[in-house]
Amino acid sequence: MDFALLGTSSLVRQFEAQLADSSIHQRVFSSTDLSEVELIALEQSGAEVIIFGGIADEEALPRAMQFLKAFKGTVFIAPLSTRAVLTAYEFERLAGECVGVLLPLLPSLHHPGMQLLNASAGNSTTSLLASVGEIERVDMQRVLPSGDVESVLDAFAEDITILVALAGSIKEVVAMRTGSEPIPLNVQSTSKNGRLVRWSAVRPSQEIGSAQILIEGTQGRVLVRLRETGVWDIESNNNDLSSQPPDLLAHCALINSLAGSSWEPFTHSLEVREAVEKSLNRGRLVRINLDGHGERTAFMGTMASLGCALLLGSLGILIFSAAILSFAPENRFGRLSVWVEKVPWLLAGVMVLFLIIQLFAFVIPGRTED
Repeated sequence: MDFALLGTSSLVRQFEAQLADSSIHQRVFSSTDLSEVELIALEQSGAEVIIFGGIADEEALPRAMQFLKAFKGTVFIAPLSTRAVLTAYEFERLAGECVGVLLPLLPSLHHPGMQLLNASAGNSTTSLLASVGEIERVDMQRVLPSGDVESVLDAFAEDITILVALAGSIKEVVAMRTGSEPIPLNVQSTSKNGRLVRWSAVRPSQEIGSAQILIEGTQGRVLVRLRETGVWDIESNNNDLSSQPPDLLAHCALINSLAGSSWEPFTHSLEVREAVEKSLNRGRLVRINLDGHGERTAFMGTMASLGCALLLGSLGILIFSAAILSFAPENRFGRLSVWVEKVPWLLAGVMVLFLIIQLFAFVIPGRTED
């Protein structure tokens, strides 16, 4: 397959490395500056698949969405292509309108290690996850070098997709750190299934490696060590297993099986990231609305802002109109006062129209259950 790589994320660099070693797939187009990318150039390159990674300028996204929408092949949206939840919802909406196929790319969820956790071990008919009984707690520690808050939250957003797959969607979070330093950072959360989920950013340690995940249940525990090489070492009560790094090119080649991929892990990871950022700024627990999703959440937010602006604007116009009417006889604004007297009726019409628009919320699908 012929690939086009757009963006600056670490995932794009991983594709670069794997394509360089591949004899089957090749890179035919690459750019880190989306302002210079044209749809005709992508089509002339013969690209069948676009890997869309992170960009430095969020303002370039609207233009990028236009040529992604018109691309006839398959477009994979990598994690952290955007940090804005509303933009993630826009990608999800775009998936239903584009000419080709638009899919989220979440390699962590399709890592061979995740498949190993759900597969039966040895002669047992029970998977490693099922062997721990009912999962009660999932604890992940991620080793990160000193960096800014954004880079730490980016790492959290990528890891949370794994934790959600193990424990369920996150419904509330509280984040804590020492002073103003981004590391160490501790995020405590609860899933909709009532399971405790913790994510910690810690300084480099030989004991942890790159990261580790501890899954505790009513009947045992499983420890997963994530190596810098991409290898996952899994230690359970009776088995020690190891999985190799994911083959990203083979993963993208399975287009037919990915055609039904859900956007919920992609959007939910940014919802939780945003909640963690709010918790750090406010110093308290933040609850995540799991009833709204995608366009519904964006619609409700827009209507709330518009409603407040409409009420404040109407109040100001009424006060201004009353002032004009009170001075009209004295200053002979007779003709003007006739128009001013119609202002309340015009405002009433706008209010009725605003209320009618609220009915569109009933035709927007809500969040589906896992």
